[in-house]
Amino acid sequence: MAQLSNFIGALKDGGSRAAQFEVNIAGGPVAVPTDFNFLCRGTTVPSLSIPEIAIPYRGREIYVAGDRAYDAWEITVMSDTNQNMRSYFESWQNHMGDIGVRTDRTGLGSQPSSYYANASVKQLDRNDQVLRTYHLYDVWPTVVAGSEMTYDAGGGVMEFGVTLRFNYMTIAGAGASQGNATVTVSVDF
Repeated sequence: MAQLSNFIGALKDGGSRAAQFEVNIAGGPVAVPTDFNFLCRGTTVPSLSIPEIAIPYRGREIYVAGDRAYDAWEITVMSDTNQNMRSYFESWQNHMGDIGVRTDRTGLGSQPSSYYANASVKQLDRNDQVLRTYHLYDVWPTVVAGSEMTYDAGGGVMEFGVTLRFNYMTIAGAGASQGNATVTVSVDF
């Protein structure tokens, strides 16, 4: 039984809960709907990786750390009846390259700063207190996934996925760099 009590002791407060989170997006070319953080049903904490670089040396390879890389950030959004959530992301993409109205891009999202936004993913405890915050900078949507419509769906709420890219992030809160500090994680250009 000693191992069980050690395990329970190590899992402080019962562990982090995957359903305790909040996502916010601020800025960008289109006003964010006020109920976005309620209708954002799911997300991931963006993956961070440092790829390896193989360096040949006397018939074998030695590995060193390469430059930090980010995977795309994905969220799942519930569709409201008026399709405000879907319209928001479609309008944002339309600002970057409109759908069939114009062929020139003059003044239409030609500068990345005109379509970048910032976002945050907050991991919460059971009392809605923020445990960690992941701030994502220079965010923009690359994919607004289709919404499946089918007779088999029953009474479920329609959802769609959005894939977003970002340039760098900071991490703040407990456990960030051995304390309550803020860690900046960036890509070198």
